[in-house]
Amino acid sequence: MSLLTALLLLCGLALFWQLAAEGTFPTKVVLWLAIGVLGTIAFLFGLFGLFRYRAIFYGLTTPVLLIAFGALVWFDVPEETGWQLSRGILENQATDCANPGQRTRLGVYTITFVTRRDGGCHFYTQAEDSHTTGFAYFPDAAPPSATTPPTTYERFQPHWYRFTEES
Repeated sequence: MSLLTALLLLCGLALFWQLAAEGTFPTKVVLWLAIGVLGTIAFLFGLFGLFRYRAIFYGLTTPVLLIAFGALVWFDVPEETGWQLSRGILENQATDCANPGQRTRLGVYTITFVTRRDGGCHFYTQAEDSHTTGFAYFPDAAPPSATTPPTTYERFQPHWYRFTEES
């Protein structure tokens, strides 16, 4: 039971990191499936131990762990943690807005490209689909409403926006 709980905790921590760092979709799916399978097995063994051997600690560890992890994900704690760990680094880089020339890690995010556009600094993150996404820093004014290519901006912090470009 301890091994199952440790594996479940390890998968939960790996998923927390993937959510914080905006990891790839296949990795998140594999981790969610692993948590589901390990959680189900550990929950069943915990129930068996609880009723058969009165092992209250081992019987309740897995449900408490799953509920705590679910609450963290529900309230976007991984994403907020990733942003708080990366914000200062991104703001420092936004003053120069210089492209590093290759994929780089700024804070917890993998940045593929940095460029000045629409009066702000755009940090492109690894995209999951046909859209290009990232962070945009506009210190002086809001981004323009009409852009080429079509870009959607969503404000989430003072001076910071999430953007999506149609490809």
